[in-house]
Amino acid sequence: MKATPPELDRLTHALMSPLTTLQGTVQLLQRRLSNGPDEQQALLLAALERNVQRLRTVCDLLLQRASFDGTHLQMRVLPDDLAHHSAASTTTTYQDLPVAPAQAVQPPVETVTSRGGHQCVLVIAAATSPAAMLLPLLHERGFTVELIEASTSGIDRVREVRPSLVLVDPHVDHEAEIALQILSEDPETKGIVLAVLSNEFHWTGTRHPFLIDPMLAPEQAVHLLTQHLSPSDNPLHSRQRILIVDDEPDIAMMIAAQFERDGFQTTQVHSGTEVLQIVREQRFDLILLDVMLPDIDGFTALGGLRAQAETQLIPIILLSAINSPMEKVRGLELGADDYITKPFSAAELSARVQAAMRRSEREGGANPSTRLPGNIAIERAISQRIDQGLPFAVGYCDLDNFKAYNDRYGFLKGDAVILRTAQILLDAIRTMGNPDDFVGHIGGDDFVVISTPDRIEAICSTAVARFDATAPFFYDPATRQRGFISGVDRQDRPTRFPLASITITVISSARHTFRHPGEVAQRAAEGKKRGKQIPGSLYLLQE
Repeated sequence: MKATPPELDRLTHALMSPLTTLQGTVQLLQRRLSNGPDEQQALLLAALERNVQRLRTVCDLLLQRASFDGTHLQMRVLPDDLAHHSAASTTTTYQDLPVAPAQAVQPPVETVTSRGGHQCVLVIAAATSPAAMLLPLLHERGFTVELIEASTSGIDRVREVRPSLVLVDPHVDHEAEIALQILSEDPETKGIVLAVLSNEFHWTGTRHPFLIDPMLAPEQAVHLLTQHLSPSDNPLHSRQRILIVDDEPDIAMMIAAQFERDGFQTTQVHSGTEVLQIVREQRFDLILLDVMLPDIDGFTALGGLRAQAETQLIPIILLSAINSPMEKVRGLELGADDYITKPFSAAELSARVQAAMRRSEREGGANPSTRLPGNIAIERAISQRIDQGLPFAVGYCDLDNFKAYNDRYGFLKGDAVILRTAQILLDAIRTMGNPDDFVGHIGGDDFVVISTPDRIEAICSTAVARFDATAPFFYDPATRQRGFISGVDRQDRPTRFPLASITITVISSARHTFRHPGEVAQRAAEGKKRGKQIPGSLYLLQE
């Protein structure tokens, strides 16, 4: 296979990108006419489709005849060839076009109202904050409003009154970020619209709140808040999320419209730098990644995504105007799940996305609650380091008193604790670890962190501190103040269970020689027994 010059790749991209937009837009229009177009609309749509096909045929011919002499692009086309290819285009009608079946969209989360029937807005901010200044305007518009001046009290009050919207000033106190993370993941509160008074807020939760610029005039800020309170804008947490990465805004918009109609949530970015950043802040079920991007190419972005713990197992489909076997092989070898050539039909794209998601669920081994790599991937990651003779350290993480929490608050609240723990470990790796470090989810409340011996203690120390800062927010005010849950142990004896903590047992290749992952797991099990006997959160280095 012979590589094509980048100049020809850019020509292909320039010709095929507009065609992709045109073809996709026509198909979207056809789908939106769900009751069938009238006669004139059908004729117009058929004419559009025919001419898109004509353009595609001519573009294919031009690209086949294109060459680059080192200075100029040249196309050697005979007039008769051009006339023949233009006339030979297919004549597709509206009725002939395949239409991807639409998925049923679940109804939006119901808006919570106060006793008087008014929507309730709760603001967590200082009395002098610009957020507090919005309360009179919201009240004038018929909302029930309430100001809470501390994050801890704010979480408790949100759980109690279940407002329609929560607006948080991240400067209210040092616990504001933790409060936002809890509110976005707790099953009691994650259906509530969440807003942050900031124009630039670094987010590490699973559901990104919308931002309110603090420099906006109060009337504008209130208008934005009320827009997000409409039922159509409420978050649908059951919807799968697709990240669309394309340097052509029209193509990204067209793809987003297609999948939004099919019941997905979509996010659009237009550069490789943006995609590598946003996956650290938000969770996605699939990524559609264009190869031709303005800063780093899609292959480089793909490599970066596969190196990050958050995106190791997410299905990634490459989109490209370049129909080259060499490019397809390169993408698949770098970890892409599929490669689709532009322009593509809406039906094909939808089918490829669904197939990639099914394969991911069946083969990926990801834990369904955290989307982190599971046991197969964990064993593989340890084996690779042993086989390659690389120095490594494994931290086996286990939550203490989690069963008592689960028994008291239920499995949905327990799942939220698991999800927050996963994010704490990912954040610790991101801030204190190496680029190729690994976080896996064994199952339940057990996790694995893989790093190098020189970084593992900093990672564990950070994770322990962040977990202890977060854990009290999992509980109701009375239990938080009391410091324990009253229950029975496995022998049905009355027992006081302290608040949840985390124990991390560290096994390092700097202290032991390992021949296979089983030896690592055995050492970890021995250390875990010792760690569990010590109350509170800690990390323990296995001798």
